Amino acid sequence: MDIQGAVILITGASSGIGRTAALAFDRVGAKVAMAARRKENLAENAARMKSALVLPTDMSDERQAVAMVEKTVKHFGRIDVLINNAAAIIVSRADEVRSEDLLRSFRTNVVGPVAATNCAVGHMRRQGYGHIINVGSPGFMIGVPLYTPYVCSKAAMCGWTRTIQAEWADTEIRVSEYFPGYIKTDSPAESGYGPVEQDTIIDPDQNFITKFFTRPKTPDDVARQLINLVRKPKPLVYSSALTGLGSWVANIPGKRLSIARSMAIAARKRLGLETFGKQPPVSR
Repeated sequence: MDIQGAVILITGASSGIGRTAALAFDRVGAKVAMAARRKENLAENAARMKSALVLPTDMSDERQAVAMVEKTVKHFGRIDVLINNAAAIIVSRADEVRSEDLLRSFRTNVVGPVAATNCAVGHMRRQGYGHIINVGSPGFMIGVPLYTPYVCSKAAMCGWTRTIQAEWADTEIRVSEYFPGYIKTDSPAESGYGPVEQDTIIDPDQNFITKFFTRPKTPDDVARQLINLVRKPKPLVYSSALTGLGSWVANIPGKRLSIARSMAIAARKRLGLETFGKQPPVSR
């Protein structure tokens, strides 16, 4: 697809991956609509762009998610690409997770994107072309400790993405899944344990396997890959070969548990949390 003049709607565009992608698409000539809750951040982005539409939107509200799409079409006359990037990231021990946190994660990370996508594809079908890109997470395959709401909702998003890929395979709608792996961004997580740094689950003393699979990429790396994905749609793209390899390793229970266990130990150490339950005796 020729990006020059294409209309691209990006959610979660106030910071992190979304903001960097919005600026990058603008630089290569796309018409960009940016959606997020923080209007002031979107306005700062727009001031640096040639052709941008600011859409203050809470993706946990289905009506706002649909309105975001309609406003994009009204302003630009069409919508070519919808990038579902917004996500609620809530840190909580699995035995302390609250139902309201789970529900908010699912509303933001799954329900809102579904509503926006179903609205967008109606316009895309009338145009004769459209592309949905869902920014997922391979973290659900590992079972990232302390991120239960996020991990569960991203697993659901993956299931939905692959379902619509199958249902729309022979239509004018392209559907892509993008797995970014560990990306170092400024997007904050919500936590009842105080400030949580993004590298909380990463410890320099972890085993080789864990350190090997947690080398961070940058939002600029992701932005370049998203631009390439719009130009040449694919069903699934990983941010790196390591991310793809890590997803494959996650299917090996022993290796997966080794990686996730090291993350859990690092997170408990950093946040000062007690170990859950009694530890089994060490075999001698």
